[in-house]
Amino acid sequence: MTGKTNLGLGKALALGGMLLAAASVRATEPDLPPAYRPSRPVTGTIRSWGHGFLRPMMKLWEEGFQKYHPGVRFKDKLVTSAAAMAGLYTQRADLGVLAREITPPEVAAYEKMVRQKLTPVTVLTGSYGNQDKIMALGIFVNQDNPVSRLTFAQLDAIWGAEHKRGAKANIRTWDQLGATGEWSGQAIHPYSGLAFEAPAYFFSQTVMKGSVLWNEALRQCENDEDEVPSRGDEKVTPKITRHVDAYQKVVDAVGADRQGIGLAGAGYRNPHAKLVALAVEEGEPFVEATGENVANLSYPLARPVRFYINKGSTVPANPDVIEFLRFILSREGQALVAREGDFLALPAAVAREELAKLE
Repeated sequence: MTGKTNLGLGKALALGGMLLAAASVRATEPDLPPAYRPSRPVTGTIRSWGHGFLRPMMKLWEEGFQKYHPGVRFKDKLVTSAAAMAGLYTQRADLGVLAREITPPEVAAYEKMVRQKLTPVTVLTGSYGNQDKIMALGIFVNQDNPVSRLTFAQLDAIWGAEHKRGAKANIRTWDQLGATGEWSGQAIHPYSGLAFEAPAYFFSQTVMKGSVLWNEALRQCENDEDEVPSRGDEKVTPKITRHVDAYQKVVDAVGADRQGIGLAGAGYRNPHAKLVALAVEEGEPFVEATGENVANLSYPLARPVRFYINKGSTVPANPDVIEFLRFILSREGQALVAREGDFLALPAAVAREELAKLE
């Protein structure tokens, strides 16, 4: 009786071990978006208007989609994000391709012209540190600075002056952030790219809650570059020779200025400057500006990339466009993002949420 009991126990333990091992394997497998399964054949022409720096990514998606739908054709006019909404509300484009955040006047113009809500679709995550590819933003201080963490309310009071996040006063000296000793009374020197460009606009909308009343001491850096414009139907990106990158200037300035604080791409580096961790609200966890945290969208200044489509009662969705977006958001479509080299694939949960919106 005892031998039989031990044999049964041994089998049970072995089976339990196998189940635990299987569960462990499943736990370590990457969470991926669903695989693409065509729901209908596509043979029409899909027209895209927007920014040229998304052209290489679009080319990868278009070629990947054509493997499933060899009859589909693409007509791209990728010159500038400013053209995207006009293409949609005149119905000369099926996809609005933006390389920045959309502005309230663009949304208002679309809704006035079309008389329906604009439909955004998040398709990937912006880069870690390429200013032309919707880069995540990082906050840098000098390596000697004792400050290592900041909340959005503190950033708002440092960079702005309206205090829309509830600060009682401007923050203009380092002791207001808890720095003591030699830092007491030392002025904060803020640096950024040009305040009217997309990164600073994103910061003002996200951190400063739409305020554009910047710190009066803001030191703005700009690119030293030459640009050769390209037509939107060319197969190459606009040719820009950038001699000095504005955001590298920012990080270098902070590295040389012990009182400096900089707003730049999270992926930029200077050996004498460091990134600070951020929290949206007091009491929430502070998140480091790592590549991993940008990719999984836990870092609060990561920037999702959104395309825009017609999808309403006035101008209904084009079924071919919906099918193309289903491919973009699929496992195969997001795998192509890694081949592009700068943009980041969406977390699987976000891809699934966006797919559900297309239904």
